[in-house]
Amino acid sequence: MILTAALVLSGVTPSFAAEETAGTVPSAEISWSDAPGISGTSAIMIDAGSGDILYEKNSRERRDPASVTKILTCLVALETLDPDSMVTIDRDLETVGHVLELKIGEQISVRDLLYGLMVHSANDAAEAIAIEAGGSIDNFCDMMNERAEECGAQSTSFTNPNGLNNYGQENHRTTAYDLALIAREAMQNSFFRKLVSTVRYTIPATNMSDERKLKSTNLCLYETEKTVEVDGKKRPYKYEGAVGIKTGSTGTAGECFCGMAKRGDTELIAVNLNAESPEDRFADVIKLWDYGFSKYYTYNAVKSDTELDTIKVKRSEKARLAIGAAENLYITLNRDYDSKGIRTEIVKDKRKITAPVKEGQTVGTVIVYKGKDKVAQTQLITLEASGKGGPLSYIGIADDRVIYFVLAIPPVMIVLIVARLLYVRHRRIQRQRGRAQRERNIRKHERGREKNHFDI
Repeated sequence: MILTAALVLSGVTPSFAAEETAGTVPSAEISWSDAPGISGTSAIMIDAGSGDILYEKNSRERRDPASVTKILTCLVALETLDPDSMVTIDRDLETVGHVLELKIGEQISVRDLLYGLMVHSANDAAEAIAIEAGGSIDNFCDMMNERAEECGAQSTSFTNPNGLNNYGQENHRTTAYDLALIAREAMQNSFFRKLVSTVRYTIPATNMSDERKLKSTNLCLYETEKTVEVDGKKRPYKYEGAVGIKTGSTGTAGECFCGMAKRGDTELIAVNLNAESPEDRFADVIKLWDYGFSKYYTYNAVKSDTELDTIKVKRSEKARLAIGAAENLYITLNRDYDSKGIRTEIVKDKRKITAPVKEGQTVGTVIVYKGKDKVAQTQLITLEASGKGGPLSYIGIADDRVIYFVLAIPPVMIVLIVARLLYVRHRRIQRQRGRAQRERNIRKHERGREKNHFDI
């Protein structure tokens, strides 16, 4: 499950917020009153880094997602199957829509099925993957729905792995909001990202088929010759920085598209469901991307795996351990906002830390402020581990300090010896001076007695 910090939006239904970020405010001044009009019935756009919602339209309305379903199919498969393993097709599979025409007895790798799934949107590949990963389509759908919940999707109920609705599966539903959550999670997987950014792929010949040449259904990745009308202007479908993700279309779902584009450190995910035409599903998302990139940018306020401070550990192999943020803390800022107004606070737990300590152990909180407002936070964790120390650790000398302790002994001994010699010399001088003083006093006393004797 994605760990990147998310924010709670004031005035909007809370977006991608974990419990620990409750009570925070938007990192950007977000308003979509000037957002473009789109044809899709249900839509949303988010900053993939921070999770801020930058636009939404009926985003919580439950709808048929068509082949956008395959985002979750692919994610579950990648987390379950070895891409290099081989699959033997043992039954008739779906023949409707885009298919690879898989045959009974055909042997094909999971990797090639995944490319068929995400590049060609093959419905039979989705079923083959589901059966291989879950043992049956029903079991795999249970896995999908469980994974969706882990992503934070609360309104998703999938009953097939490919998004077809030719079985009368009226319960196969999700929302634009949930799909944004799922897509955001999936894009953290490097192989998934590679799959959905692939324009062309060739599946090698199998034991029962010649090679298959595939081309992506996502025109925003590559189409420069054909154009689409965006705000009254003809533009190529290809969008600068587009990196995926998935199209979908059925009679009941309408024209659907979930896409992500990247410029600099800013990644925007837009979901558009039930657009009026195949052209509009892309035009709508292009409008949203243009709008989002023109108004906002993503700022990495805190980087994970970077030492922010150290903590002292009792009875440890190491005297101090490096600590840092559990995840990158991204925040969304308006284009006209200077990031100098962002500050970070490290709050360490007051309890004392005693070895053994695991890497990734929570030891506090990292908080990001925009001015006086808390806009993001995550756990403060140890970036290294430490076992129990040796005997000297019980008197406060960690194992990694023993060598310094040992090396310090000779100088300390020399200092002590010199100090002792100086002390002895000082005491001897004091005794000598004492004796001399006593002798002077005796002589003085005797002279006094002699003087008094003559006076009598």
